[in-house]
This record gives sequence, C-alpha cells and structure tokens, in this order.
Amino acid sequence: MGRFKANKPRRERGRLHIDNQPVDEAAIFAEANRMAEHVDDHGRIMFWDDPALQLGELATGVDVTTGAITTAPGESGQMPAALFEPERAMMTRLPGQPPKEGQVEGTIALGFRRFPRGFADIRTAPGWELHRLPDDQLELRPPHGGVYSRIRVPLDPAWVSAALHHGHVLCLYGPQLGVRTPPGTPAAKYTPQARLEEFRQGRERGWVAGGLVTYFNNR
Repeated sequence: MGRFKANKPRRERGRLHIDNQPVDEAAIFAEANRMAEHVDDHGRIMFWDDPALQLGELATGVDVTTGAITTAPGESGQMPAALFEPERAMMTRLPGQPPKEGQVEGTIALGFRRFPRGFADIRTAPGWELHRLPDDQLELRPPHGGVYSRIRVPLDPAWVSAALHHGHVLCLYGPQLGVRTPPGTPAAKYTPQARLEEFRQGRERGWVAGGLVTYFNNR
C-alpha cells in the first residue's frame, strides 16, 4: 500500500501542469497514482541541535498571565529526529490561495501537524510508527497501515540509543528539508548553513509537517 490513495482531481479553473508542461486531468491522475506508490525517499537522521536543524529548546510550560515560555536548557539537544524528503513535490494551488504540497497535506490529514517557523506545536502523532528494519532502513508507517515513506541512511549508534531511550523520534516530512543537494550545486557547497536555510524556507512556505512518532527497533 502506498502513502495515500490518489483521488480523481477536481476540475479547477486554469491549466494543469506537470514539470511546467500543460497536461489533461488523466495525466494528472496517473502521475498522482505513480507518486502515491513511490515510498522510497531521501532522508537524514540527526539530533535537534544539529547545525542544519537548530530546533532550539523544548518548551516545558507557558505562563498564562505573561505569555512567557519556560524551557529546559540542554534537554532537547539530544532528542532524535528523522527527515523524510520525497523524490518529487506534488504542488496544488487554488485561486486566491498559497500553493500547497499534496504529500505534506496527506500527513497532516493523518495526524501530523504543520511545522512553521518560530514556535512549533510538536505533539505525538497517534497511530504513526517509525520502524528500523532488519536491513537498517527506516520506515515511516501511517495509522491506516502500509508505508508512507522509507529511507536508507547510515544509522549512528548514538542516534539509535537516543531513539530507544526516548521511545519517540521527531519525524519531519516535506520536499524542502535540506536533505538533497540542489541540482547544479557542488556537494561541498551545500553546507549545514545552506541546508538550514532550505529547511527554514520550507517551514515558512508551510511545506513541512512533523510529529513525535513511536520508534520500533526491529533488530
């Protein structure tokens, strides 16, 4: 089972495009189905304080009178995170609205939360599971079963230990997480700072979703 069931697109005013080429609804539907079945994506694992992520401190409370947020300095740094970046984006745009990414919207519909710039409301994602497979791939599974995304990355023993200790991993999904080196950019020039800027731009655009996902170590 793929990451989602591709429904027949609704007829909207304007042209339909794939890779900037005008197409008909049948071609859009076929491409959506193909993308729904493709679950092998690009990915990275890291900790919250990684230079390419810089998620800051985990909030522990809010003063309802002043609005001041309290944190536990240093406690969130070694929280594990896994990034899932799909091979292709599925962009949609309705008249008068900003563009949205269909696969990100799919995760939100299934329990993830949008991950904007600034203060992000990070919660557990009920029913979602992150499985370490016997061959060391990581598989992100949605509540309805099947596989939403699968990545093959070198697994740092410290990261695995942290995932086992906490029992949850922050899983981030989106087409602009700073995982893949952009076309035409030498790998050496895609620095942690460049990756961070890409990630923050994706958050600003609303193209990142995330949640704390239960971790299963199938080894």
